[in-house]
Amino acid sequence: MNRQELAENLLLAESRKERRTQLEMHREIADVKLAVIIKDLCQSAMTADPSRASKAALALGSLFKFNPEREIEAISLWVSGLADLTKGRLQSAVSHLQGSAGLFLLLGREHESAQPRIAALIAVAMLGEYDEALAIGAEGLRIFKKYGDELGAGKIEMNLSNVVARRELHSEAIQYCLSAQKRFAKLGEEKWLAMSQNDLARSYAQINDFRKAEKFYEKALASAQKAKLIVTQAEIEASMGNLALFRGRYAEALQFTERSRQKYQGLNMPHETAVAELEIADIYSGINLAEEAFEIYQNVIPSLKKLKMRREEALARANFGRSAALLKNPKLARREFAKADRLFAAQKNRTARWTIRLDLAFLELSEGNFVRLLELAEDALKTLGETENFRHQLMAEWLKAEAISRFGFAAKATGILRELLRKAVKTEQLNIVEASLNSLGRITMQSGDLQEASAYFKRAVKLVESSRAPFASEQFSRAFMAERLEPFENLARIHLSRGRIRDAFEVTETARSRTLLECLSGTVSKNPAAKALTDLELKANDLREELNWFYSRQTKAAGVELQQFQKEGYRIEKELAALSRRIGSTDASVKSAVGTHCVSLPQIQQRLGTEKAIIEYVKFEGMFSAFVVTNRKIQFFENLASAADIDGMMESLQFQFNSVRYGGRFTVKFGSQLKSRTDAQLEKLYEKLVKPLEQHFRQHDLIIVPAASLHYVPFHALYDGLNYLIESREIIYSPSASVWHRLAERTKFKPKSVLLIGYADENIPLVDHEIAELKSIFPKSKSMTGADATFTAFLDNASKFDILHLACHGQFRPENPMFSSLHLADGWVTVQDMQAQRLCAEIVTLSACETGMNSIFAGEELLGLARGFLSAGAGSMLLSLWKVNDEAAVSLMKSFYENLHRGGSPAASLRIAQTEFIRRLAHPYLWAPFVFIGS
Repeated sequence: MNRQELAENLLLAESRKERRTQLEMHREIADVKLAVIIKDLCQSAMTADPSRASKAALALGSLFKFNPEREIEAISLWVSGLADLTKGRLQSAVSHLQGSAGLFLLLGREHESAQPRIAALIAVAMLGEYDEALAIGAEGLRIFKKYGDELGAGKIEMNLSNVVARRELHSEAIQYCLSAQKRFAKLGEEKWLAMSQNDLARSYAQINDFRKAEKFYEKALASAQKAKLIVTQAEIEASMGNLALFRGRYAEALQFTERSRQKYQGLNMPHETAVAELEIADIYSGINLAEEAFEIYQNVIPSLKKLKMRREEALARANFGRSAALLKNPKLARREFAKADRLFAAQKNRTARWTIRLDLAFLELSEGNFVRLLELAEDALKTLGETENFRHQLMAEWLKAEAISRFGFAAKATGILRELLRKAVKTEQLNIVEASLNSLGRITMQSGDLQEASAYFKRAVKLVESSRAPFASEQFSRAFMAERLEPFENLARIHLSRGRIRDAFEVTETARSRTLLECLSGTVSKNPAAKALTDLELKANDLREELNWFYSRQTKAAGVELQQFQKEGYRIEKELAALSRRIGSTDASVKSAVGTHCVSLPQIQQRLGTEKAIIEYVKFEGMFSAFVVTNRKIQFFENLASAADIDGMMESLQFQFNSVRYGGRFTVKFGSQLKSRTDAQLEKLYEKLVKPLEQHFRQHDLIIVPAASLHYVPFHALYDGLNYLIESREIIYSPSASVWHRLAERTKFKPKSVLLIGYADENIPLVDHEIAELKSIFPKSKSMTGADATFTAFLDNASKFDILHLACHGQFRPENPMFSSLHLADGWVTVQDMQAQRLCAEIVTLSACETGMNSIFAGEELLGLARGFLSAGAGSMLLSLWKVNDEAAVSLMKSFYENLHRGGSPAASLRIAQTEFIRRLAHPYLWAPFVFIGS
């Protein structure tokens, strides 16, 4: 056996005893030469298989014990330091590497002593000891130059570039990188050339030279992929993610950074994984996933602190403070900013400390402290003007302009903002471009120059649209849009003030329920090349099975056991939600250009015909207004009611409903009195929301498009003093006019197959009776009740039927609406489960309580059971807004389906069923909870 073979065997050995046996069998070659071979194996594997470093360290430890030569000890310490570095054990790495360098010097091996300094320099820099790192680097570079070691000198220069870059000295970092690159190119060192190109690109990105950065990243990634350098690929992808983030390309940033994280996790590199987590949280903050970012920062800060990665900890704390500010927790934000500032001060990073001042300035802006805002912005500009990071300078200028505009100096603020806009466009700072356009639009609108304001807002809208387009994940697209609605709303208001009602309506529709509309339009589809499930998708499936087990246990548990099952269920829900985001980050989906834009007003009017009208409500500055659209005209009715007044009326209405719900014998005794009181509340809502409009939609059937809290108003039950609105017309609900149009494009309703699923519990004990009644109407239907109404049965059958009727308890989760669910025999079907299905059902009926409840996200996006089924492909839905009376639900459903079976449309069938209750003088609580969403 030769030394190379022995070295490989030692790395493969699984125990100290096995390594000892190998060495005893081949003691004649257990020498310094063997140690050098093991060290070389370690170094060659560092960028492809870092786990080999730990194995090499164990092998050299055994070799030194077997043959305690000083040179073997020096090599063993060197490799132990490299192994520590891959595991994030930075202080241990420094100790081992410095010890190795010292031993080589004692042996009179000055050249060799510089080798461990290369890695020691990295570890010391990551610990935030930059002066010491520079000293180590300078001494190592001197030695390598003395001995003419071009490779060693290049490695040291590359690591020195990282040190000065951490201090925001990016021009100096570029010079180090360029020198290292020349050395590696001269030697033909492809691996090190790729790493130097990555570092060079990173520095160019920091000084906003994005074109050069992109060029070097592409070269570096191609070299790393060719050489199969997995670690280097992960580093480059992380850097490319940062570049995309700097440019405001969030979807691209997510893709690169998530790929990087997955590689680091697979390589078991905790320190790099922690940095990737930090970068992903930064992206989440940028797209308005503040709560998700907050949670990541909470988890990653202790890891970074434990790893003693002081710069990264400081960055994490600063960003944690930003997310706390977004979540309206200024006290925590200030505390984290102070901690970050102290950490940066210890590292003598003056520029980073001033970026903290910018964070504080944003906080002052949100709290209306404009004097302090101006002070911080001007002070930051003085310092940041001397730095190379142009992004921070531009942000400080925008903050200064905001402060000046708030003091009423519109002309001065406009001048600053116009110049800032020019710079931001030139340097590809999309976030600053967007902020500047909104500020300019706001200032010129306030000054009365509506034409110029309109031009600014149109540019802002176009920028938002182009930035959100690349997101394949619905959650990311929805979150991104939520904080960027200002230009849409302002542009609509300008159009209205100029009498351009059509333009105002179309702008409003552009921002309304966009992600749901895209789901219905089929504009996002899986890449056909992505056939097999990824590891993350397989893990998500396993988690969903585990979650369903806990759901099923919750239905049978009580007391402490129930609390424990609920706690575990919440934990898995959070893990599953995080995993879904990770899958969405690198989704191979593609967006079609067809149908991504909202439907035009003429298309909507043509679809309405002569018998239908749309009432689309909007909320501007706390007041509800409405568009009324018929096939011939569009009108706008301003300031119908304040949101506060409507909320008060809805509280009173809910009180009346609860009086019936919990009234017992009192309900029977005072039935007519309770109905009169409820009718009075419904009449008040009618007076505010419908009466001012009724002359303009005559006897048309109505499509109601609510806004904000109006989603919970039962418009069909509003009372004019003599009749309920549903008595005179069919009423349909929709999240937007464009969504209604998309649903109406589907083929006419012709049910052929019916699936009835019912599961009774203490909330709805008459479910079996309900299913039996419907079975008599549809004798050829497939039905599942009791123990047969399982989660698996739902998944296996839901996609095969034209009518899907689910009579089971619904649970709306306002704190986590995507886990709102339906109770089946062995667990709960969640919104996430529904969205994973592809339904062909023309109508889905959820006859249980609160199945129509939704969280109303920004942009009027519904988050709840309705969204889940519509996203999955349901053509229309019948749901309930509040807890239903079980007997009334059975009666209403029977009437609804009888009329449907006779050939009536779903909306007409529901109207007939509800008016039958009205003729019997039934309380609205019994018939009004059911609403129809569709066409």
